[in-house]
Amino acid sequence: MLPLAWAVSLMPSTEQSRALAEVDAPALNRAMAFIVESEAHYRGERPGIPTDPTAALRAARTVLDGDASLAAAPVDWPAVADAHEREPFGRIHRRSLIARRDCPDDVTAALLTPWDPAVANRLVARQAELPEWTWWPSLRRLGETRPSLVRHVLTERNLPAVLRAATRIDLLVNVVNGYDHNHIRYGIAFWDAVGAMLRSRLGSDRRAWLAAARRLPEHPGSLEGLCARSSGAVENSGRRLPDLRILAQAPPEVLAATVARLDDEDLEHAMEESLRDVDSRQELRAPILARLRRGGVPDRAPIARWVRYARSGVHEDQAWLYGADDENDQRLSEWARTNTELCRLIAARFPRALTADLVTELRECSGPIEAQAVLDSACGDDTTPWSELVRAHTAEPLSEPVLCVLAARPGFPDVLAHALPARRLMLLARRGATAARVALTRPDCVYLATRDFRWSGLVDRIRFAGVLTDESVLRAFRPAREALDHGCRRPGNTPENNAWRAVCAKHLEQAAARTGPGFWHGLAERLPDFEGSLPELLVRSRDGE
Repeated sequence: MLPLAWAVSLMPSTEQSRALAEVDAPALNRAMAFIVESEAHYRGERPGIPTDPTAALRAARTVLDGDASLAAAPVDWPAVADAHEREPFGRIHRRSLIARRDCPDDVTAALLTPWDPAVANRLVARQAELPEWTWWPSLRRLGETRPSLVRHVLTERNLPAVLRAATRIDLLVNVVNGYDHNHIRYGIAFWDAVGAMLRSRLGSDRRAWLAAARRLPEHPGSLEGLCARSSGAVENSGRRLPDLRILAQAPPEVLAATVARLDDEDLEHAMEESLRDVDSRQELRAPILARLRRGGVPDRAPIARWVRYARSGVHEDQAWLYGADDENDQRLSEWARTNTELCRLIAARFPRALTADLVTELRECSGPIEAQAVLDSACGDDTTPWSELVRAHTAEPLSEPVLCVLAARPGFPDVLAHALPARRLMLLARRGATAARVALTRPDCVYLATRDFRWSGLVDRIRFAGVLTDESVLRAFRPAREALDHGCRRPGNTPENNAWRAVCAKHLEQAAARTGPGFWHGLAERLPDFEGSLPELLVRSRDGE
């Protein structure tokens, strides 16, 4: 009933009344009320008038109970401030109050006077920028401050000031090490700020950079003191290896020269030890890898083996290491089947001169990178000889890697798209219009998409890539109930959601206007079992089939 209710909710009020008269009104009303409530919840709307929650709040025995009492209605903050001034709230109640995003600054200050780390730690529940005056008390009591609060305190805006004022850089490093994968950008910002300060103090002194990279993570003092100790450091500082989080921030000439002095065993050990205590070690490999590439460090097998575990979407960083390690090459070759940008970057590094006709050369290719290199040598994207390739495929099917590379080219024929395995075609759907359209209509893709990540995941990929217009997606999207469900599951006033509502509403309004009484009744009966697209279903409903 929810997909039908969502469709009705797109209509003008007169058409909604008509639908309620034709369909089971109580069930449809409940479903529409749920949709309206979901939209309001997404926007953060809370109907009602402000109330004084103090009595219910003081009765709360836990923080969760306090949160629930405050969520019942809008809060009268002046009344809360007066109540707290007369009789201060307990710690449980202050933790509930301070977590509210709409808590005024003066009330926040009152709730944190005197400073209470247990209360301050709930500031992160606001998911908003914190008042500046909360930064320094949090940093002075790092041992009692949750890493999630420190993450909100260490912002790009104040990191330089914090690093200059910090008396224990090792404690800050320990906190940043605890950032999870959802907050890796904060960890990257921290190390970038450290790097900026080191570059201003150490310049291009390779020995100083090496000393700083060895000492910084465990240095029990200030960053300024570390720079003073590192300047003029001797070359032989023991066997301790440099931390690549710091070394990667060095000027390119320093970075390249220092890495060149490490043999393969030491380099591999340094890379692993640098992230040993880091929670988001896989994600932090990516920015280090990018700096190594930009710093002019040659591709080496230890780096290629290390990068296999890096979660980096920067194709230049991945393509740079192709050819340095066999296992990494296999991984990249597999990825290149559905990643056009990566495939083309690697193929450009290994151009291939043609010694025979295009079809013969393509049949000799063992993977997508070789096929891309052949196509790059033979023809541009806009001059692909599709007729010749279709004839060759009809006579003897082209290999899957070749079809994957061809799928991203303009004019990719339907017959070649249908030759791709369903899972490959779903991944290639965002690469070209033909692959997207065929993926939305092929039964095996329908099955996989529904089983693995619902239809909406595939449709989101196609719409985000922009390879098809929303109108084209709707005409190919089947079954019709999934097209409506796709919109129903996307509350909120965003351009993407509004565009989908608009294209669905247009078809529904036109069909309803052309159909006499019984349109919504017929639509409700056919929607659960109809396997075609929404425009096809609306034609059936209009014609009374």
